[in-house]
Amino acid sequence: MSPRHGRWRAVPLVMALLGVAVLVTAGAELARDRPVPGAFGSTVAPPTRAATAPPAPVTRPAGRASRPATPSPVPPGVPALLRIPALQIRATVVPVDVNDGILDVPADPARVGWWSASALAGSPTGSVVLDGHVDSAATGPGALFHLTDLRAGDRLVITTPAGTRHSYVVTGRRIYPKTGGLPADLFAPDGPPRLVLITCGGPFDRDTGSYLDNVVAFAAPPHEAAQ
Repeated sequence: MSPRHGRWRAVPLVMALLGVAVLVTAGAELARDRPVPGAFGSTVAPPTRAATAPPAPVTRPAGRASRPATPSPVPPGVPALLRIPALQIRATVVPVDVNDGILDVPADPARVGWWSASALAGSPTGSVVLDGHVDSAATGPGALFHLTDLRAGDRLVITTPAGTRHSYVVTGRRIYPKTGGLPADLFAPDGPPRLVLITCGGPFDRDTGSYLDNVVAFAAPPHEAAQ
């Protein structure tokens, strides 16, 4: 997907805010074929787990200060930086919006976009949706060029403008032909928390100047991925 023409196609904004969106191809990429990687792991958010009863209170001896059972939760925030240590990726994240029914991608292939209608990084529910160009005919590989090299268990870190860090662990990767669009559940505003990364991939069509597939990587907070 090129920065000149490439944008993620979605349904109108009202429906996009409900988590219904599709992705189509556009723009000229590097004139080369990229291998189609194997798929693995989850493609949808896991079902919501039933709430469990709180533990019984613990009686402490008088005069001894009590300690909090768990550390204070880290507040969610707008993604500002994406790091994937295993791939040596460090990319600035900027908000992107829906314009005329199309979800934009940052013009600079070195940057990653965060769909501003999706969940905040570290949110306890919903999908944090990031997208980006795989490469550019003008500047070469983009920030997500090596997304197909992700493996289950690889760590991703999102940093907010306040410096708060939120970690995610890769749980899956899927390839979706652009002719069929993307499943609406990828953009779910509710359900268990997860991170969704989207870019282009697969064979390159020189006639249309675009890749034929969408590469989507999934990640979950460490405590979710371990269950």
